[in-house]
Amino acid sequence: MTHPSSLIARHSPAALYLFLEAVRCWSAARRAGQPVLARLHARLGHHGWAQLLPAIDSLMALTETALGRRLATGRGPLLSEDENMLINLLQGRRIAPVVHACSDAVACAFCSAVRSVQILMDMELGRPGQRQAA
Repeated sequence: MTHPSSLIARHSPAALYLFLEAVRCWSAARRAGQPVLARLHARLGHHGWAQLLPAIDSLMALTETALGRRLATGRGPLLSEDENMLINLLQGRRIAPVVHACSDAVACAFCSAVRSVQILMDMELGRPGQRQAA
């Protein structure tokens, strides 16, 4: 699976850090049975990410569906394989084939979700005058 690169995602360590925060926040909210979007908004809404959060929610849900298991997250600076995969996809890097436990339709939806997050990052974080992710 390859995706065209996202300019903001590729060139902004701050945006990638916030994406990682979103992944971990989403996973923690799911494990705790909390409303995911409300928790994401509380954590990242002030960074100008409000429009991105539903797309990130969809991407994370499709990631778990595609993998057939819960998303593995790391701690602190240590990234899990799943987090590395998502960041590499977001940056448009080639990755090893993903072993997926889903239909081709779900795999296609997953690829579209990755691209949607890339596009929204470029739109939301690349606008002049937009509060940058940092």
